[in-house]
Amino acid sequence: MPDFLQSSFLFGAAAIAVPVLIHLFFRLKTKRVELGTIRFLRIVLEENARRRKVMRWFLLALRMALVALLVTLFARPFLTAAATSGDRDLMVILIDQSATMQLKGEQGRLLDHAVAEAQKLIQNSGTQTRIEIAFFDHTVHPLGTEQSGTGDSRQLAALKVPESTYGATNFGAAIAWARDVCVKAPDGPKQFHLFTDLQQSGLDWTEVEAFPTDVAVHLHDLGQSVVNNLAVTDLRTPRTWIRPGEAATVRASILHGGAFAKEEVGIILEVGRVSDPPVANPGLSRTSSVPTPMDFAKLSDRITLREKVKLEPGATITLDFELPALNEGLWQGRVYVDATDDLAFDNQRFFAISASPAYRVLIVNNGVGAHTAVSETYFLETALRLANTGETFADSPFSPTVIALTDEEPLPKLNDYHAVVLANVPAVTARDAAALAGFVKAGGGLLVFTGDKTTAESMATLKQAGLTVGDVSETKIAVDLPFRFSRWEENHPIYQSLSDPQHGDLRRLAFAAYTPIKVVKDATVIAEFGTGDAAVIERPVGDGKVLWVTTSCGREWSDWCQTSLYLPLMHQWLGYEVGLTAGGRVRNVLLDTAANGNDTETEPSADSEGSLAASASAWNTPGVWNRPDHADVVNVSPRESETERCTPQEFENRFALKFVSENGSSTNEVVSAHAVDLHRDELWHWVACLLLGALLLEGFVGNRTTA
Repeated sequence: MPDFLQSSFLFGAAAIAVPVLIHLFFRLKTKRVELGTIRFLRIVLEENARRRKVMRWFLLALRMALVALLVTLFARPFLTAAATSGDRDLMVILIDQSATMQLKGEQGRLLDHAVAEAQKLIQNSGTQTRIEIAFFDHTVHPLGTEQSGTGDSRQLAALKVPESTYGATNFGAAIAWARDVCVKAPDGPKQFHLFTDLQQSGLDWTEVEAFPTDVAVHLHDLGQSVVNNLAVTDLRTPRTWIRPGEAATVRASILHGGAFAKEEVGIILEVGRVSDPPVANPGLSRTSSVPTPMDFAKLSDRITLREKVKLEPGATITLDFELPALNEGLWQGRVYVDATDDLAFDNQRFFAISASPAYRVLIVNNGVGAHTAVSETYFLETALRLANTGETFADSPFSPTVIALTDEEPLPKLNDYHAVVLANVPAVTARDAAALAGFVKAGGGLLVFTGDKTTAESMATLKQAGLTVGDVSETKIAVDLPFRFSRWEENHPIYQSLSDPQHGDLRRLAFAAYTPIKVVKDATVIAEFGTGDAAVIERPVGDGKVLWVTTSCGREWSDWCQTSLYLPLMHQWLGYEVGLTAGGRVRNVLLDTAANGNDTETEPSADSEGSLAASASAWNTPGVWNRPDHADVVNVSPRESETERCTPQEFENRFALKFVSENGSSTNEVVSAHAVDLHRDELWHWVACLLLGALLLEGFVGNRTTA
């Protein structure tokens, strides 16, 4: 159906009467005269007069058409159907699914209301409109592209509402996604609809470029001005790893976001010990990542502590819960508010404490010097023990045991250890190499230091067992200048904390010799010397990993034992083998950082369909999730408990956009306001062509029509 951008010009159609009046008032009248001598000429003249009469009426119609076309040209016609439901139209819909959208209003949850309104928009849009939809919290979750576009856009009317949401609000990420979609779209009418509660805490987390001015931005504000919210915003345990028999303290912060004071509010702590850990040996099968949720009813040695507090409006209080001495095991629990409020998602917060001995490390040397300073492993043992020989330090994460490798005595039972270190050992027997291979494949860690006894022949049994990282060459000795580290993987878990120059520069370490190794394909060089040869090499073997350092761990090839970098390097290398670099046995994760890569480990993955579902649930649901070698403590971001709202004006200023005023104007009027200069579906150029053709035809007919 056609429509006009400048419909007022249609009043000019009254000018069509001008050529009609001219035709009626100025036509010539002839006088009839009978001449007998030319009666045959009369017959010819009558026939010509009839033709001229027809031509004059045709000329009148052309002149009327010229006026009509001129009026139509100034009115700028366009096709309404093409302008409002063409294949170049774009509708972008963003729905806030952060935790506060679970607030119940007059029409149910805010999230349910938002989805219902979005469904109406989709159903009322043109059949060919391109629709892009995404939910957002701390990140954006677009609907699959296979559901978007021309053919399948109607299927989007069946939007599924998430049953529960726990993410934090990040408006910047959402606006950036919508901006990118609009910028990449072809020219044409564009609409952007934002459904949110305008939570203040979501404004300042991501920087965004200015929003395109040709997009009609609609705000659907679903929030409520007053929210009665009680929340556990923080839960801290000064130490998440203690020795068995030690006591622990849990500190909780309670926020009262309501408008009136509350008396005698119950704050309860529940904690218990996991009686059946997923894996008996925490050093094995660490890569199996199928998580299981905490079930408090199944925990043993359960402890419950209660406090009664008074909460003032807008205030935050801190409570300390003193736990008794804890037996060995993984203790898991929560602190929750025993009260009813408008938002239940933040009424509890989870924690875990590991009460266990230090990681057991078996250090194997060549037997030279025993436990004296000339021993290959003297400084390594001291660095791990953090105490003199025969002494222990309670806070050390490692408990080393040093033995000498002999042909007569096999290695001890390796299942009693988390990691094994081979320090410049001579030839390993085939029996010990097989035991080491089984240990690593089951999930254990193997750290190998080279030295003067490391040769291709002495490593033959380890190579046959698949525990080497390449072919060993002859030792390279420095002549004039020492060898130094020139490059290392700064993003590797080992070197992340050592890449800051304030923590020490690894280039300062000097080495008099190292063992060149031609690295195999499935091994990775994570540090190298200035010569380009590998300094540290990693290789996965089964469920475990092998780490080779191509220099001595003692003083034979370097004085690095006397530097401040020696101890953190040894802790990082062995910590990587046993999982400490990823966060240890208790790993705290906030839902608003997990998706941005700021958490303690990468997103979990699994092989089977059920395992994938379990991993996804663990990554998006608060609670304590048990894995074979550690526990993920997942909590909601504390900023989501801040229910203060921003104004639409603050939102506009923050993201440099302008909301369309909801004053009853139609969508067509809004779209026209953004496209008045040149509408892709206008017909004026076709009208201009018809006008030009009619003008030429009028001149041709007028020149051949006599009065």
